[in-house]
Amino acid sequence: MHRISSRALRLAVGAALSGVLALPSTALALDTFFVGPRAMGMAGANVASVTDTTAQYYNPAAFGFFGMVGSETDKKGKTVEKRLTSDNNNVGRKEWGWDVVYGGAGFSAHKDLGDIINDFSDVNLDKLESSGIQSEDDLRAVVNLAKDLNLLEEEGNGLTVNVLGGTAFRVGSFALGVRGYGQGAAWVSNVDTDLIGLDVDIGDLNTQIASYAPAGAAGHSVSLLTTAQQSQLAAAGLDPNAIAVIDYMAIQEGLTQEDIAPFADTMESIALTSQSGANNGDLSANKTTVGVTGFGLTEVPFSYGYAFNEHFAIGGNLKFMVGRVYGTQVLVFNNDTDEIMEKTQEDYKQTINFGVDLGAMARFRWVQFGVVGRNLNSPKFEGPDVTNVDGSVTKFQDVKVKPQAQAGIAFIPFETVTFEVDYDLTKNETLLGGYETQYLRAGVEWDVFRFLALRGGIYTNMAEDDIGLVYTAGVGLNLWAVRFDVSGAVSSKTMEYDGEEYPREAHVVAGLSIDF
Repeated sequence: MHRISSRALRLAVGAALSGVLALPSTALALDTFFVGPRAMGMAGANVASVTDTTAQYYNPAAFGFFGMVGSETDKKGKTVEKRLTSDNNNVGRKEWGWDVVYGGAGFSAHKDLGDIINDFSDVNLDKLESSGIQSEDDLRAVVNLAKDLNLLEEEGNGLTVNVLGGTAFRVGSFALGVRGYGQGAAWVSNVDTDLIGLDVDIGDLNTQIASYAPAGAAGHSVSLLTTAQQSQLAAAGLDPNAIAVIDYMAIQEGLTQEDIAPFADTMESIALTSQSGANNGDLSANKTTVGVTGFGLTEVPFSYGYAFNEHFAIGGNLKFMVGRVYGTQVLVFNNDTDEIMEKTQEDYKQTINFGVDLGAMARFRWVQFGVVGRNLNSPKFEGPDVTNVDGSVTKFQDVKVKPQAQAGIAFIPFETVTFEVDYDLTKNETLLGGYETQYLRAGVEWDVFRFLALRGGIYTNMAEDDIGLVYTAGVGLNLWAVRFDVSGAVSSKTMEYDGEEYPREAHVVAGLSIDF
């Protein structure tokens, strides 16, 4: 396993933080979360079958059915409680419960981010700066660098990281909880392709390209670069042979006519830097600027559910909300990762607001339906004004938690077996500018002997195809009234880094609860 040079690492960090948010004109939004390990194990499909305090998130109407039982006369003439026919998952037995604590974290690498970081991990920028191109791998690294730098500014291309945690208590049809969410994102506000660390003169650059060209490039006729782009590179000092090699390698790296124009511009910048003489490509002078933003939300929901009869119920939440919008701007090559995170945490604005959720649930023998609308009043949280390193002031955008709607249908043939399918009725904007989510989810739970709950599921984002199918699994251990649950998720699509394959998306959630 090779060691990444410090400058390449900074460039990789810049890539991870970049492209995540192409600054739009409207307020930013917040994506959905996995609240609680039971739902996580079932791919988030819980709107129609939720059985615990996470009904505050998935469907507060469920609280209307908690503790609801029928009655009958026994053989002795006494009136006794009776489980209702439509109470498929036996929530009528639930009187009170406490989710002592639950928490989780996850990440998603969107679009080309994984490829960018993998390419940057192979670049030894310190060596390139001091010695220029000394191998075919070095030449390929320069081509990839020129290709990837232009991807940094594309919308929806980046990394999102989220964390959550909370606790909640319920009695009968009422519940009170405390939840915290956190999500981070960033964007490149300026990409400097002029100073990327190649301190060689143009003559040496042409010689090095010719010396370390791949074998297949010999005699290659230019077919991807247009005539105008060839003239552009020639005017920057590259000779015809170097241009042919660059064209060949661009084709090998999968560039198309759609990608070639910005690639040619970057290669021109590299050549012009070399043409003006050595010591003009010092990476420490690179002005690539990253804007970093994050959103932390703490909410205290008070919930109530009301059942009209054993079949129909409605419910809602009134939420006290405290939101912090974080933001800063840093020079990627003049700040290390710790400095970036430290500065981000210093620059924030806190806003207090409230939110409203509503849900409805219908249940019949073996089948249940649910629908929920979250944050129907679109609570907004103000972004900070941040003073940049050059003295200018950047106004970071407000974060608006826009309404979200989700519907589900559950099939519960036995109290211990649940199948559910959920679908987002709305496309949900995210902190990742230009990136939306609209999930289709399916999950199953088998509570074996009421002691061991086994869960599985699958979900996919119908609005984008970069992550692919995501598989979930979970387990719950029930020790009388105390229950421990843990669940995780991993995507089918992977990205390569340092020769190893990693999922493009992964999550984990765990929790401890008491249930009566």
